[in-house]
Amino acid sequence: MAASSYSKTQVWLHWAVAAMILVQFVFPDGMQHAWRAFRRSQEVASGDMPLAYMHIVLGIAVLVLAAWRLGLRFKLGAPPPPPGEHPALRLLAAAVQTIIYALIFIVPISGLVAWFGGVRGAAQVHVLGQNVLLYLVLLHAAGALVQHFVLRTDVLRRMLAFRQA
Repeated sequence: MAASSYSKTQVWLHWAVAAMILVQFVFPDGMQHAWRAFRRSQEVASGDMPLAYMHIVLGIAVLVLAAWRLGLRFKLGAPPPPPGEHPALRLLAAAVQTIIYALIFIVPISGLVAWFGGVRGAAQVHVLGQNVLLYLVLLHAAGALVQHFVLRTDVLRRMLAFRQA
């Protein structure tokens, strides 16, 4: 379904998930230290536990908000690509968007499986996924900036303004 713009909730969810993912990248130390201690069957330093718990809570929040966002996308749709956009750009944008959506589910789920299930392979998937996600988010942001400043489309404005639905 195509919509003329995103809803207020869709825009809010986009930026909320983006902010939570940014926090996870900027403050990973508590969880990294806690994971290493957990793997070695050592006591986790008391200063690391609040950051580890924050990491877990934010990961679960990313999952919940991403599921809500995806449900709204299916229900309300998304604006169509800019008119006249090159098919290669459409394909690249769709591929990056799809992989980002997949990773915002895979990364927290693999982290939960690693932490609560003690599955080392899930931890490896989590770390690889978060690294790929970081680069794709940077590509996504760069693409939005290119659309805005070079191609002069409304793609970036769509995620800054919203319809009242």
